[in-house]
Amino acid sequence: MDKQFLEFFGNFLINTAKGQEQLEDISKWMNQDFQGFDELTAMFKKFYGLDQMKENSITPMETWKAASENFQKSFKDYLRMMGVVPKDEQLDLVKKYEDLKEKMCTQEETIKHLRMILEEKKAESQGELVKGFQEVLEKQNNQFQETMETFGKFYKQEKEK
Repeated sequence: MDKQFLEFFGNFLINTAKGQEQLEDISKWMNQDFQGFDELTAMFKKFYGLDQMKENSITPMETWKAASENFQKSFKDYLRMMGVVPKDEQLDLVKKYEDLKEKMCTQEETIKHLRMILEEKKAESQGELVKGFQEVLEKQNNQFQETMETFGKFYKQEKEK
């Protein structure tokens, strides 16, 4: 391998590691209500004009809150633009996915059960249909027999006359 590639790739990995560390720091800083990382807090105050406010005025807390909310919204928008989903949103989606998956399994089980019931009902109704058909055939057979007997009697009476 050539020396330039190794130097380039080495520096790339070092910068990536520093960038990862900075992302982890800003994430921790935001989760700690913008406290704990003095350098980041000072930079935040400077860019949002909070370093020029008087400590004893009524609005610093409101201004700080508004600035931090705006920062968080902008940070989330930036991450979305970069194709990154915030962890809380990802966890919400995972939970929804798991809930829907469980609901789907329950519904599939219900559908399976309902299909079995339908098949049973179908079999019962077919059995009743066959039974009804058999009863009709029996009645017709009995009526035919009665008719034949009546004709036989009538024929005998006519023969005897």
